[in-house]
Amino acid sequence: MADFSIETLPEGALFRIERPTKMNALTRAVVQALGDCISELEARRARLLVITGAGDRAFCAGTDLGELQGLTLEERMAKSDVARALLVRLHRSRLLSVAGINGLAYGGGLELAIACTLRIAAPHVKMSLPEVKLALVPAYAGTQLLPALIGRARALDMLLTGRAVEAEEAHAIGLIHRIAATDSSMSDQAIAFGREITRWSPTAVAAIRACIDASGDTLSDAGLAVEREQVNTNYASADAREGMAAFLEKRPARYTG
Repeated sequence: MADFSIETLPEGALFRIERPTKMNALTRAVVQALGDCISELEARRARLLVITGAGDRAFCAGTDLGELQGLTLEERMAKSDVARALLVRLHRSRLLSVAGINGLAYGGGLELAIACTLRIAAPHVKMSLPEVKLALVPAYAGTQLLPALIGRARALDMLLTGRAVEAEEAHAIGLIHRIAATDSSMSDQAIAFGREITRWSPTAVAAIRACIDASGDTLSDAGLAVEREQVNTNYASADAREGMAAFLEKRPARYTG
């Protein structure tokens, strides 16, 4: 049985890590498959990628330590380089990515989740970057993604203690966007979350994301310059013209991106 499954969606795909007995830990095969999935979706200009794990115990428990033990130092470093590059690529992709965190997200699993555009988590989940407890450092861009997401002080707390954060705290500090309901599947709720955004213009969504990525802790001229560039580019887009015309004509917009 494969370590992953891919379900085609009208807007993109649902990628599920299928290793529940191993807490959906990341292997080189899973990392490669996720990269191939992203490439295929980007090539056909798909809009949505939902990532989740099998079962309800784990979204992803991080890198597979059993696999890691069997690798040479050079192979371990290469695996980290490949996984880090993949998560940075995912984070920067025009694809809207949603992590459906169905169970614990530890180490590389949390790094995978925070590389996504959006995160929705089940009420029972715990999230942690516990590498410090093993005298290690998060290897998949977590030291950069986490402070950008929740701030330097909170990131230091999580990274230096290795403590687990439960769903309520994760929501309060901005680590996740939503806590899922218990009466519907995580996959369905994650897909629905993504569809709240993919119904809108790809051009406008990409422009807003670019502006947010350029913003910092304080108002900056560099961030404002990015906003001005994106606004001017967007004004000239076919989607902007269609959106305004559809509003005035009282009809659904037909966005093309």
